[in-house]
Amino acid sequence: MIQQIAGLLSQRLFWAALAVVAGPALFVRGFRLLERKRLIMDIPRSTIRSAALGPIEISGKAVGPYTLVAPISRSDCLYYRVAGQSNPKANLKNWKMRELCAPLFLDDGTGKVMIYPTHCDLQIEASDQTEDRGKAGLALAGLPLEGEAEFLQEYCIRPGDQLFVLGDLQENPWAKCDESSELSRIGPGFVSQNEADLLRQEVFPVLEKVTPAGSAVPTPEFDYHPSVILMKGHGPFVISTESQREIVAALGWKSFLYVWGGPAAALWGLWEILSHAKTAGLLEGNF
Repeated sequence: MIQQIAGLLSQRLFWAALAVVAGPALFVRGFRLLERKRLIMDIPRSTIRSAALGPIEISGKAVGPYTLVAPISRSDCLYYRVAGQSNPKANLKNWKMRELCAPLFLDDGTGKVMIYPTHCDLQIEASDQTEDRGKAGLALAGLPLEGEAEFLQEYCIRPGDQLFVLGDLQENPWAKCDESSELSRIGPGFVSQNEADLLRQEVFPVLEKVTPAGSAVPTPEFDYHPSVILMKGHGPFVISTESQREIVAALGWKSFLYVWGGPAAALWGLWEILSHAKTAGLLEGNF
């Protein structure tokens, strides 16, 4: 099998056919990246104090009243996302994702804004990744995968991380305070402090249940039910540790490469296929 694959990869006709198929897809992908670059450049950058409802770009420091414990790296964070894949050998590419968030705010020095990071395009480096964790890895990450986890990857936003956020500033749908239970959540994606403490005790079962280590005490400076919140709207929702300039630069060279490289690859592949067909006697004349 390995020899057959190696033989196939050594054939120019294989790469030519692949270029013909992939070239148009890369071309379309390049235009989409170009559109995102222009959108990011067109959306006004704003400070939190002067931000208006609608699409905005802001940069600042991640802060929050208390933290969660990331299940794999076991580090304190304000938000984590764990992605896992099970049974890749059985061709069951069963990717699952779990994300949890404590109250997450962005502070740019002029004020604070709450962020609801669910469904964001998270552009940060993985805090931890591991393979072959088995069923213990599934339980640790809280992922409902089939069989055993072959690969787990974790992403975290920690207190103090410098973030660039592109999203939609909207009226907060969870602005009304619900104090019916100690475990009541601020919103469907946020965990309360008591719930965060319970999750911490699952990761560190030896901690005292009265005062779990590492969890901060809420302070009045954080408004748990603000009138506005930054979240996903109709446009892109990006949370990145890179600056706006770095994101635009990366989109620029990628879109240039795809827009010009895609057609070039497709034309080369078509030329190779036609040349092979002529050599094999399937075509006559010049082209």
